[in-house]
Amino acid sequence: MSIGFSATIGNFDGVHLGHQDLIDNVKEAAKKNNLKTKVLTFNPYPFEFFQWNKKRILSELDKKIIFDELEIDVVQSIEFNEKFRSQTANEFFINYLVNENVRHLIVGKDFKFGKDRLGNLDLLSKLCAESEIQLNVIDDFKTEGTKISSTLIREHLSNAKFKEASGCLGRPYVISGEVIKGKSLGKRISTPTANINIDNVDFCFSGVYLGKTSIENQNYFCIVNFGPKPTFDDYRQSLEAHILEFDKNIYDQALSIEFLCKIRDQVKFNSVEELKIQINEDKNKARELVKVYE
Repeated sequence: MSIGFSATIGNFDGVHLGHQDLIDNVKEAAKKNNLKTKVLTFNPYPFEFFQWNKKRILSELDKKIIFDELEIDVVQSIEFNEKFRSQTANEFFINYLVNENVRHLIVGKDFKFGKDRLGNLDLLSKLCAESEIQLNVIDDFKTEGTKISSTLIREHLSNAKFKEASGCLGRPYVISGEVIKGKSLGKRISTPTANINIDNVDFCFSGVYLGKTSIENQNYFCIVNFGPKPTFDDYRQSLEAHILEFDKNIYDQALSIEFLCKIRDQVKFNSVEELKIQINEDKNKARELVKVYE
């Protein structure tokens, strides 16, 4: 007989302290019942598929890195598409829990499943009992009376409150990706940048920031342009980092940028010359801000 799973299901955007508490319960149940651990998650997220007014916190690469660190045995990333979202709650339960040999399921108290989120905890409890799957429903995770949620973290990030966001995450807030060739716009304005692949997804904040990264075990501060490039009529979200006191080729390397504080909002300048003047001001401001974080 194949080994069973202790599992949980969700977006896990942020993999914040509340998510980690859920996963700790999954691991505890797995150890107690001689099961493997499993997380079922989605890519794209449902809110991306339906194009709701909500943006993501984590890149897929960072999510994978964090799950690896949490030592989950199996992470099943389900493609959220029209076929998947059309499944009834009962169909989802059979296809992804019963047929996948889930023996212990742990979810939060706001868990919904199936087409139009019609499956609720009452139905889930009934289905689990019929299939002899142990169900645990976990209360909200709170610190100092405040519920830790992805919504709260998005609010912190959009207000450049990175310290508060990191407190909810239990780690510094970073975005990681591979350094790729861009359009060489940085060289055109005498400010070379590392263009970081973020898989064409939209994040919940944008602007110009002071960040920090590590290359070959050496820490560097950087000026991060995160979002569109309106001066060049490019409105896709992108991540570019001008790394201070650094001039090596790092194409194809994975780079993680830790966000420290905001320098300014993004602005559409009337000319490249105006942008160059502003970038020099950004560099001066960044060097002053660095003193706070050294």
